[in-house]
Amino acid sequence: MQPLTLVTTRSPDKITPSIAAGCARLVPGGTPIFVDRQPFAEARINKCTFNVRKFLADNPGEMVLGWEVCVWDGVLLDCIGHAVVKHEERLRCVTPSKYGDSRLLFLPDPRISFDFEDSMARMPAKQVPLSTHPEALRFVEVDAAEHTIKIKYPVSSGQMMVQGEDAEALQRLAREKQRLTLKLILMTSDNTTKCPCGSGKKLRKCHRTAIEQMLKFQ
Repeated sequence: MQPLTLVTTRSPDKITPSIAAGCARLVPGGTPIFVDRQPFAEARINKCTFNVRKFLADNPGEMVLGWEVCVWDGVLLDCIGHAVVKHEERLRCVTPSKYGDSRLLFLPDPRISFDFEDSMARMPAKQVPLSTHPEALRFVEVDAAEHTIKIKYPVSSGQMMVQGEDAEALQRLAREKQRLTLKLILMTSDNTTKCPCGSGKKLRKCHRTAIEQMLKFQ
């Protein structure tokens, strides 16, 4: 049996009051904006800064750094550092989406920088809770703890070699994160919620029972 893959966050289709409030907490005074994705042929997924630098070598404009904002409704904003192109006062994302999205919600942040000379340089990642529920707040803490460990290690050919106490800590955090994910899915779902497995079916008619069973054995 294939392991159950759950995708809880998505690129929002509109800026709700809760999303706007979360963005304001991340970047005081910042304004999120939808930006079209128009990648060029050689652009690579998850390489936004290098894609922009390569694009600007042959085209006019400048690099703008900020956050790509995804949402887990009622739980959190998942924010990943991102680079886009600005030309004639318009923003364009030249990096393809691994999910095939045609646009992204982008929050400019002048505080972000990226050092191309540093082989360990990575774009930042942050989560902003949209709920005061203990499980949601703990999920954000666990994710931050994971990120703190991972940024200490280089990534080679898409792989990260973590060993010793850090590897054990990541395993513990991953188990806790999975349990919290399952609990939060059930807590925030109703009769209209789609299953996070991506089937398009309602959760109650798809994997709700399986998720409940998984929680019993954790």
